[in-house]
Amino acid sequence: MIPDSPVKAFVVIYPGFCNRIGGPINDHHGKIWNQFRLSRREFLRRFGIASGAITFSPFFLDRFSRACAQGPDVKVFLVKNGDHMQNTAKIWQLAGGTSRYIASDDVVIIKCNGQWPDRGYTHTGCVKGVIDKILEIPGFSGEIHICDNVQTYGSAGEFGFDATPGKRTDNWPDHNWNSLAAAYQAAGKPVATKRWYNEPSTGGGISGPAEGEGWVREFFSHHDIPAFLSYPIYDSPITGDYRIDPKHGAWSKSSGQYLTDRKVVVLFLPTLNYHSGYAGITGAVKCFFGSTEIHGGIGGKLGEYYQIHSATYQHAGNSENTNAYRAGELTARYMHNQYAPSLFITCAMYSGHDGRWSSAVETKTVLACTNPASLDYIACKQVISPLRGDSVLDPDIDQPVRRQLLGCADGGVGTIDPARIELVQYDFDNPSATRIDIDNAILDLKSGGATTETDVKNLIREYMETP
Repeated sequence: MIPDSPVKAFVVIYPGFCNRIGGPINDHHGKIWNQFRLSRREFLRRFGIASGAITFSPFFLDRFSRACAQGPDVKVFLVKNGDHMQNTAKIWQLAGGTSRYIASDDVVIIKCNGQWPDRGYTHTGCVKGVIDKILEIPGFSGEIHICDNVQTYGSAGEFGFDATPGKRTDNWPDHNWNSLAAAYQAAGKPVATKRWYNEPSTGGGISGPAEGEGWVREFFSHHDIPAFLSYPIYDSPITGDYRIDPKHGAWSKSSGQYLTDRKVVVLFLPTLNYHSGYAGITGAVKCFFGSTEIHGGIGGKLGEYYQIHSATYQHAGNSENTNAYRAGELTARYMHNQYAPSLFITCAMYSGHDGRWSSAVETKTVLACTNPASLDYIACKQVISPLRGDSVLDPDIDQPVRRQLLGCADGGVGTIDPARIELVQYDFDNPSATRIDIDNAILDLKSGGATTETDVKNLIREYMETP
């Protein structure tokens, strides 16, 4: 059957364009032709597409789709120059929408960075923006928990949970996480905070939710260093019968069984700050340092076992590059053996390019990806490294910031090869059509929505003809 219109031909010939968020048309550093390091005209000529006019014949679309299919296999989404509500709403749209990751009855853990004041903790306005979109899921009856383990450092009134107004510089002044959750609860919304704490016991922790709250620990040798990782099991701060196991799901205290109709989804919302020369950035890869226990501070141990910080960055006798690489390896191990977050959303409304304690630049940026290594790579290249005026955070130079990401990628989580990363961007200061806009328009057209064939044509033409 021959389609009776060019747009229908587009849908028939290239269904992947509208059926897969993150399909093969690439916005890597702008447009698909940039991915091939070609001009638009050279791209069209290379693939035998007439450049005098953008047509929508099956011949054009077949060649165009074959060209696009050669693109990268990892997607990073970047939105900039909106406020925290605009940026988070757009990042959800580009990433496929909340319902791609979360069902209406899920328990959602939002794991943030909470240990340091001011720009050091995850931007509370972004937390709100992410939560608001989850609550808009039709019939949402789940729960949302804002969580972190702030370890043994910091002081009351300075954490993301309880930051006083004087400790919210380069952050959202309206709320800390506790007061934000209280405002939701006052409005009848199922949102609460839950601060995880190191378990004081030096024993084996717990093995499952039947043993109460605690940490499930894995002990192993990491490059001949006795090490451990752990993840928390905790009581829901909203539903008294629920005990939350991020790896296996929600557990009912009354029945002693995992709930089959309610799953647990974990989202990581890291900050973007310069940490130090030996570690590079505090971002998505390092966000896992607050998802496990760190006994005895950065150089401490649990009995004879080194924790994630002391087994890596603080371990004596190794180079900074080696220790940073091993830290990335442990992040990958955590995702393989403990649990893997469904999505990482980096909240870079401010970026502390000189550190967590110095002033930050208002970068008005939010990024997202399903793996932390690729996300941090793009965050370094596109956001924080250009602010410094030096190369300390350039992830293409062999130094700790690169080694941390490379250790994670070599551990089987993500990539830092730019040829394998598709960057989909949206700039509120210079709005233009993205591939995702075209995906959504075609889906709406196919489902009988308000989008017309002319709308789809215009979007494709705008995508092809704008820089």
